[in-house]
This record gives sequence, C-alpha cells and structure tokens, in this order.
Amino acid sequence: VLGVRARRGAALSSAPHRSLGRNPPPAAMEQPARPLGASCCSDVGWLVRSVAWCPFEEGSHLLAAAGDTAALLELRDAADGRATLAPAEGMAIPIDGDVDAIAWGRVHGQICLTAIAGGSVSQHLCAAQGHSLSSGVLQLSSPVVNAPVYSACHLAREMLALTGASRQCSLLALGEGAASLSRTIALHSEGVAVRAHHAQPDHLMVAEACGGVHFLDLREPEGPHPTLSRTLPPAAAAAGLRDADWCPGDSHLVCAVAGDAWYG
Repeated sequence: VLGVRARRGAALSSAPHRSLGRNPPPAAMEQPARPLGASCCSDVGWLVRSVAWCPFEEGSHLLAAAGDTAALLELRDAADGRATLAPAEGMAIPIDGDVDAIAWGRVHGQICLTAIAGGSVSQHLCAAQGHSLSSGVLQLSSPVVNAPVYSACHLAREMLALTGASRQCSLLALGEGAASLSRTIALHSEGVAVRAHHAQPDHLMVAEACGGVHFLDLREPEGPHPTLSRTLPPAAAAAGLRDADWCPGDSHLVCAVAGDAWYG
C-alpha cells in the first residue's frame, strides 16, 4: 500500500514531480486478520467483480454490483430486524456483457449510476425515493471507449472521466442522452484509477500502472502535462501500481496498492 500526502495548505499546482519514499508498515497491518461475518447476502446469479455503495445520503441504501452484467441492490430491513440485500425493483440497468467499470454521480441534479461495457456507456438516473427515473445507452459522438476501461468517475461539472488500457484519461461532456469527448490526458502506462473529490471539484486524480499519481486542474488550459505529479521510486514501480483512492476526509491524502510495501 502506498500513501501520498501533500503538504497541507499547498496549492496543487505548486509542486513538480517527486518520488515517494518507503515507510514501514503500520502496526495494524502486522496483526493477524480476523474473518468477516456476513450479516446479509444476495445471490444475483452471475459473477460479481466489483461493488460500490451510492455515496449520496438519499441513495445510501443502494448498492451497485458489476461483473458479467450490472445490477442495483437495495438494503432493506427485514421483519426480524436484520438487514437484507435484494434487487431494487424497477431499476434494471440496460447493459449486456461484461462490465468494465461503474461510477456514481449526479447528472442534472439526479443521482446517476454509470456503467461502461463493450465500448458503450449506460446511464441510470434514480429519484430521491430510490425508484427509477430513466435509463439508457448514451450516444457517443466518437468511439472514445475503444479499449478496456479500468476506472471511471463523475465530475461536478456534468462530466465523466475514464481511464484504462488506452493509456490516457478521457473526459466526456454529458448531455441529454449523449456524451462527447471534451479532453484527453496522455499517460505513460495503463490508467488504473481516476477519482474526483468533493472538496476539490475542479481537480481530478489519475493513477497509472507505472507508479505515477497525477492531479489535473480542470480550470487550466488544456496542456500535455498534469498540474501535479508524484511517482514511486523506479524499483518499487516495477511491482506495478494496481489501484488508488483519494481520501474523502483529507484531499491531501491519496492511498494506492503497489506490490507489498507501504510508500509515502
């Protein structure tokens, strides 16, 4: 696991490339793992590879599952007081085949779940009460999803960010039933994670397999380089960066999975 912490209060545009130093593993990681108990379970009938809770309070009972296809599950209270997970009624996601990535966000003020599969982008809008408003496959102005997508996220400005095997991060402008390519950021290797942050709505984080963690200021004119970048030392980067996330409680903290060591 690798941790990246920028100096608190520093502007994201003020620092050049730097390498991350190796830190000893935290004491908690040295303790033996304890088994997790399952309080509720739902058999969707197909292979699930990823799940994501809706991050918004009014949709916090909704869980997206993705794999051979995609589905929305709903957390409910059973008569015996135990929680149950069940398919959300009337909320089928219009997508066929293996799902590359899923992302929660807001589009036109409504909760939105986006699923990317087989070069297509499907969008599902949910009302505050949890029932379906509309769903459908977006019309793309160009074949922007021409390689497997490993990560996606919604941005505050009606945009969707994608990254993956194409070795770039693509920003799509979302319209009524359509999406168009707004901007691309070239990477040195496959993109493994792209994240937005509620406290930094004008910034985007992109992590790539070669060990780079980049930040882009969307207010800046389009250019060939990110606003701020951090990298793993070459020897550590050889293990490959697998995933990364931007801490919702501290916009100066990013953690990522890279081999079996802790970097920061």
